[in-house]
Amino acid sequence: MLVAKKEVSKGIDILNKKPMIRKNQSTGEMIAGFLDPETGIFETAMEINDERDIDEFLEEYDLSVVMISKM
Repeated sequence: MLVAKKEVSKGIDILNKKPMIRKNQSTGEMIAGFLDPETGIFETAMEINDERDIDEFLEEYDLSVVMISKM
């Protein structure tokens, strides 16, 4: 079964947004992005395949591990 990939946002305004990693319970796919607490909208930043992708996400958006929530 083929699944369409989600569109990844390139110009995310991260001000006042919470960095998160979402994991699909049925497929195990992980996606890093930002949740707007006011609207509840999650913007995808990148797919996470391994630890290097998490490090890249942290470096690209100047984040630390303690800032990220899991969803």
